[in-house]
Amino acid sequence: MTSQNEGPKPGVARSLAELHALGIMKRMPAALSLSSTEPIALPAIQAPSLEGLSLARTAPAPISEHDLVRRFDVLRRKHADRRERLAGEDVGPDDEVLLDVLGFAHGRLIPFSAREGWRAEVVPEPLLPGFFEALVGAKVGSSLGIELKLPDTYVVESLRGATARFLLEIRGASELKLLADDSPELLVRLGAGTLIDVMRQLNDALTHERAVEAEQLTQERVLDEVVARTQVTLSAALVDEELRHRWVETERPILVRKALQPDELQEALEGWLRDPLLRADAERRLVLALALRAIAARDGVKLTKPAVDALVDDLASLSGVPREDVVRALKEDAALAKRLEDLALHLATVDSLLRRVSLTPPV
Repeated sequence: MTSQNEGPKPGVARSLAELHALGIMKRMPAALSLSSTEPIALPAIQAPSLEGLSLARTAPAPISEHDLVRRFDVLRRKHADRRERLAGEDVGPDDEVLLDVLGFAHGRLIPFSAREGWRAEVVPEPLLPGFFEALVGAKVGSSLGIELKLPDTYVVESLRGATARFLLEIRGASELKLLADDSPELLVRLGAGTLIDVMRQLNDALTHERAVEAEQLTQERVLDEVVARTQVTLSAALVDEELRHRWVETERPILVRKALQPDELQEALEGWLRDPLLRADAERRLVLALALRAIAARDGVKLTKPAVDALVDDLASLSGVPREDVVRALKEDAALAKRLEDLALHLATVDSLLRRVSLTPPV
């Protein structure tokens, strides 16, 4: 399930399982780590040549008036007066809700549709027509089902036009009272002077974000070229293992807490294993990881303590876990430590790679 509404921010992780599930650790293929459930032979590959690798940098996307208005609306909601609705109270339009969701289509669970603690706005979403509209008038604390037809523009091609059914639990809702755009109180809460000052700061922030996004897109295009130059054939078993790890880390814990039966869990896993987009993504990550390992070995890229320490800091910051607890967890869990080291070497190799690529100004 895809929506413009954002999911919850990472909470405070207190277990090794939660540390494993953090996004920073997912950047490395889990199937290549020590935590594989069964040994699978990795293909031997030759490091791809970087000769003649030249790309034009991605230009930052332009900032429109609509972009600024949307960002300003986000600020208005953030600084709105809010009241937590009581259990049994009706959800209202423009509320902020806390949901648990399971989505089904073609009689099967939709991959990535299982979500817990999803914070979303009760506003229309074109990719899920009727979904948030159906929440208006529903009771806080209640469960309900929503059936809708996915649009022809849905991101997953195989689900376009399909009838989907979502099972929801409304765990909470907040009523928001938005201040007017030109409200003096809103400007005081924003702490940014005049409305012109606010819009100028928003423009500066968006300009910086678009520049960062453009650099990230440039890097991804370089890595796509590395993948294209890598000669390797992956076994179906290796791709299956990677998808199985991802499913165990992300979706399975939610489904277990929702009391799905073993046969339903197996069916959900098989949905991941059969999904062509998920398989293509897993294959790319595996090929890229193998290619970067080979490049690191060929070019003598070394893992440094400062690089590892920086990732430990990131891991502590993202998880909300004190740094000393993260260090202790890494000492106690060899698989977690191995994945962190793999990621540090991965990033160091990418940095080395980007210094060797000819990047020309945007076209």
